[in-house]
Amino acid sequence: MPNVLYRVSRHAASAVLLIAVLAPIMLAPCQAPAGALDFLAAHQVSVQFAAQDGKPMADAEVRVYAPGQPAQPARTGRTDKDGKFEFPADRDGLWMAEAHSPTEIARATVRVGKLDEEQGGLSPFLVIGVLGVLLVIAVWYRFLRARGRRRGG
Repeated sequence: MPNVLYRVSRHAASAVLLIAVLAPIMLAPCQAPAGALDFLAAHQVSVQFAAQDGKPMADAEVRVYAPGQPAQPARTGRTDKDGKFEFPADRDGLWMAEAHSPTEIARATVRVGKLDEEQGGLSPFLVIGVLGVLLVIAVWYRFLRARGRRRGG
């Protein structure tokens, strides 16, 4: 019996070692940028508004709308003397910004990060999940094999 346990633990250790070696190779196609590791990171977006005559819209009221939420402003504020307005974007997608002066309205659409259709590669969660399932199957198989040897011999 100790011989069977030794074989099972030896094979489990070799399976873990194999997964540790193969995991970086399997995760390579994911091509996740280093910034994606910080899920709470925000992009700082700067928009400059100008009137039709080209002059900056100084001290104009600005409303910013998050992707998929056109009814509720995500940020509000005012432009500076150069017509610039900065805001943090906490998710990727198309952000809409609207500046209102007493005489004009200016709109801008800002693309932040990658859009869903541009992101390629495999999800790291999918790869890790598949590796976990394979590990469970390997351990289960080794357990059944060791149990069969105990009964048969």
